[in-house]
Amino acid sequence: MKPTFEKLVTNTGESFRCFDRENLNTPVRWHRHPEIELTYLRQGTGSRIVGDHIGSYGDHDLVLVGGNLPHNWASDAFRGQKFDNHPAIVVQFRPDFLGTDFFRTPELAGVANLLDRSQRGLWFPTPIARQVGEQMTAMVDSPGAAKVIGLLTCLDQLAQVSDAQPLSTEAYQFSASPVGEDRIQAVCDFIEFNLTNPKLSHQALANLVDMNPSAFSRFFRQSTGRTLTEHIVELRIGLACRMLAETDQPVLAISLEAGFANLSNFNRRFRELRQMTPREYRQCCHDLS
Repeated sequence: MKPTFEKLVTNTGESFRCFDRENLNTPVRWHRHPEIELTYLRQGTGSRIVGDHIGSYGDHDLVLVGGNLPHNWASDAFRGQKFDNHPAIVVQFRPDFLGTDFFRTPELAGVANLLDRSQRGLWFPTPIARQVGEQMTAMVDSPGAAKVIGLLTCLDQLAQVSDAQPLSTEAYQFSASPVGEDRIQAVCDFIEFNLTNPKLSHQALANLVDMNPSAFSRFFRQSTGRTLTEHIVELRIGLACRMLAETDQPVLAISLEAGFANLSNFNRRFRELRQMTPREYRQCCHDLS
C-alpha cells in the first residue's frame, strides 16, 4: 500500500505549520511527508494507521510521527465521507527548521532522541496528552516567537515521558518509490469508504486497480507486511471495539454494522485480535468507566 506524498506549504512568515484540521477540507487518505508531525485529538473515536500499526483512538490521542512515516487518522464521525473535518490540532515541522544542528546541541539531547524515536511513531499517555494538547491548541493563534517557544516546550515535555509507546514495528521499512502510488491509493480509499460492507471482496479490489488477484495479494503484502484480509479485519475489529464500549447495541448488531457477514466469524476474529470475547471486552470497558 503506497501512501500519497503530501507537499506541505507553510503560511507566509511562518517556518512550520500549526492548525486545526477542522478548518481544512482534508481527504481521508494514507499519506507521508518529510515533516515530523505531532497530532492531538481532544475528543472522538476512529482508526489510526502509522506505518504497519493499525489501532483505534479515543479522547486525548497524542501521537508524534517521524518524517516520511506513512500515517492516517480516520474518524468515525466522518466515515464514508470525502473529507474528514474532525477537530484535531496538528503541528508539522522539518527537523532542520531552526537550523541544521539546532536539535543536536547538548541542551536538546533529549529532544533529539525523541525525534529519532518518532521514526516508528510514538503514542503518549492521556495525562501528558491533555497537558501538551492544551499547549498545542493555544499555539494555533500564538503570534511570532511565542509559537516557536510553544513547540519547543511541547517537545521538551514529551522528551521526558518514559512510557511513550512505539506504534510501528522495528521491521517496518517504507520505500519511497512512486510506482503504483495512485493505483494503490484508490484501494485505500475504497476500503475506507466500504469498510462496513460485508461484500467488500479481494476480487473487487484487484479489479479496481486492474491486477489479477494473486499479483494484487503479493503487492499488498509486500507493501504492508500483512494480507489484505488481515488489514480489513483489524480495521473492522477496531470499529467494533468502539461500538462495544460506547453503545448498548447487541453484539450481533455490532458485528453486522462493522462489516462481518456472520456472528461466528466476528467472534472468532475478535478473540484472535483481542484475546477475549466481545462481551468480555464490553464488560472490561464498563468496569473501567
